Amino acid sequence: MSERDEQIYWQAHRGGGLYEAPDNTMGANRYAWALGGIPEADVRTTRDGVIVCLHDATPARTTTAPDAVKDRPISEFTFEETRSWDAGLKFDAKFAGERIPALEDVFAEMQGMPERQIYLDLKQVDLEQLGRLIDRYGVNRQVIFTHNVQDNCVRMKEIAEGVRSMLWIGGAPDRIKQTYSAALDSGFRGLDQVQIHLKPRREKDGWPYEIGAEFLRRSLEETRRAGVDLEVLPFTFDQAAIGALLDLGIRWYATDEPARFTDCVRRWRKGE
Repeated sequence: MSERDEQIYWQAHRGGGLYEAPDNTMGANRYAWALGGIPEADVRTTRDGVIVCLHDATPARTTTAPDAVKDRPISEFTFEETRSWDAGLKFDAKFAGERIPALEDVFAEMQGMPERQIYLDLKQVDLEQLGRLIDRYGVNRQVIFTHNVQDNCVRMKEIAEGVRSMLWIGGAPDRIKQTYSAALDSGFRGLDQVQIHLKPRREKDGWPYEIGAEFLRRSLEETRRAGVDLEVLPFTFDQAAIGALLDLGIRWYATDEPARFTDCVRRWRKGE
């Protein structure tokens, strides 16, 4: 098999919620699954203990919650109170009618469909409660739990058997390298994947990201030896940038623009 025929895996960051589908909605999940990707959902808890998918602490940015309450944290509302807010209309009228989903609604659409996977990014949830919900729906092997604290990844795998975990690493280049080095020194304890954030360089010539190609090449070798996937999240990209990352051998990605990303991969496969 040619390297250009190898499978490329990708996460739809927030379900593709910056440009292509409304952040953390069922519509975003279905959109990512239909394109062949793995949506990401951020998980929080309502006042009455329902785990929901919402990136921000408040509903202000993504929903039509009234001005009088929109800046209150979601943890102060019951799940039923959130049902009157539209979570798709602000993004695009064609997504009108979306609601902040309960995580169990997401799991219900994954049951019996092993090809449907999801990343769960911890925001504000009791891990024991999350583990019980995963176990109840039997989607353990379809869930990739993700956080920027390695100990939480370790604990989640102890709580829910079969769940995979990913440590995401962001910030300034020195911080990224330091956090990655600590994970490496631990033998990637409790990790199945490591994600490195790629912010663009200010200079427009040469390599496009602050994190250099040599660091990524070495990290890819180290993670492969440990049986761990290396994933990158390029916050901006063009055809040349995705081609360069693919040429390095990176096969796991996260993107805010699933359709454009998959088009770049298709063109790389064709040698364009």
